[in-house]
Amino acid sequence: MHVKLPRSDHNLCGNMATVKIILDKRKAKPDGTYPIYFQICHKRKTTTRSTKIYIPEHDWDENSKSIKKSNPSHKALNIKLKKDYADFQSQLLLANDDEVKIFLNPIPIVEPIIEEKKTIYKFAQELINQLRIDGQIGNAWVYESTVNALKSFHPEDITFEQIDYQFLTKYNSFLVGRKIKHNSIYLYVRTLRIFYNKAIKSKIVDRSLYPFYDYKLRPEKTKKRAVDLITLKKVSSVELPIDSAIWHARNYFMLSFYLIGISIVDLSLLKKSDLKNGRVSYKRRKTGKWYDIKLHADALRVLHFYQNNSEYILPLVDPVVSTEEQMIRGIKSKTKLINKYLHEIVKLLKIDQKITTYTSRHSWATIAKKSGFSIELIAEALGHEYGNRTTAVYLDTFDQSVIDGVNEKVIALLN
Repeated sequence: MHVKLPRSDHNLCGNMATVKIILDKRKAKPDGTYPIYFQICHKRKTTTRSTKIYIPEHDWDENSKSIKKSNPSHKALNIKLKKDYADFQSQLLLANDDEVKIFLNPIPIVEPIIEEKKTIYKFAQELINQLRIDGQIGNAWVYESTVNALKSFHPEDITFEQIDYQFLTKYNSFLVGRKIKHNSIYLYVRTLRIFYNKAIKSKIVDRSLYPFYDYKLRPEKTKKRAVDLITLKKVSSVELPIDSAIWHARNYFMLSFYLIGISIVDLSLLKKSDLKNGRVSYKRRKTGKWYDIKLHADALRVLHFYQNNSEYILPLVDPVVSTEEQMIRGIKSKTKLINKYLHEIVKLLKIDQKITTYTSRHSWATIAKKSGFSIELIAEALGHEYGNRTTAVYLDTFDQSVIDGVNEKVIALLN
C-alpha cells in the first residue's frame, strides 16, 4: 500500500497507474466517521473509487493504511479493503493506456460523495412499519423485541458493518448474563440475521462482511407439548360450572383440537361466513395457507353454545377496537387467560403435565400418528410440507375426504 500523496502533488503521478488508500478527513459524517476511498493516479490524472467503508479517525492507521483493532469490525473491513485494493491493482496492471483512460474518465476528480449510512435500528424500523402495513402483526412484534434486546446491549446507533463474530459473541454473553432463555436468545440472533440478509439484498452492507458464517447458534429442543389420549379424555370430560370462565376456556381448547389444532388467533377470527355446508374454511395467519375442515359433531356441539349477533363465531374479539394490531393484542391477552384456566384444570385433575393452547395441535398430531396414520397424511392435515419442496412438487395431495376421515377417527377416540 502506498504512502498518501498531498493533493498538490497530483502532478507527480507517473506513467504507471497506481492505487492508494486514502482516509478522507475533510468532512465528517453526522456520526463522526470518515470515508475510505481508493485514489487512482495515472499520467497526472487522478480519480477516486469509494470503498463504502466509514470509520472514526482514531480507528485509522496512517502508516499501514489499515483499520486499527480498536474498531470492532477491523478484521472483516481490512479483508475487504485488501481484496478490493488487490482487484484494482490487477485490473490496472493488465490494462493498456486506452483502457486505463476509460477506467479513469467516468469519475472526475471531485469531492467524494458522503452517503448517509443506514443504521440497523433505522432499517429495522422500516421493516417493522412494512410488516404492519402488510398485516403481519406477530412478525412486527418479534422484530420489535429483537431491536429492544439489541438496544439493551448497544443503546447507541449501530451500523451493519459493526456486527462481526466478536460482537455477536459478546452480545450472546450479555443476554446469558441477563438470564434470557436460550431459545429467546436464538430468536433474537436469528432475527438479527434476517435484518442482515435483507440489508445485503438492499445493498446497504457488503455480502463479504457477513458475520454469521462462523457464528452458529442452535435452538434447544423443547419439551413435547402433546398430551396422551387418556389425559385429553380427562380434560374433555371433566365437569365444570356451565358458562364459567374455566368452562369456556376448556371449550376453546377442545374446539381447537376438533379443528385439527387451529390456533386461538385463527379460531377467534373465524366468522359466521366461514361456515358453509357443515365445513369451516379459513386462511392461517401465520403461513397464509388455506384450510377446509369438516365440522365434526363434537365441534358443532361446542359451537351451539355461542349463538350471538356478532360477525365472529366466538366472543373473543373486542368489538370496540379500532386497529388490527389492537385486535390481535386483545386476542393474545385472552389467550393468556385461557392458558391460566387450562392450568387450573390441570391442577384440578392432578395431571403432571403442562397444557396450553398449543397442546391441542401437538396432541392431535401425536394421537393421529399413534393411530397408524402416515406422517405424510398428518403433515398435510396440519398444513405442513413433507420432505423438501422439490419432491413435494411430484406428490399428489390427499383427497379432502381422506383428511376428513382422519380427523373423524382421531376425535372418535375421545368418546
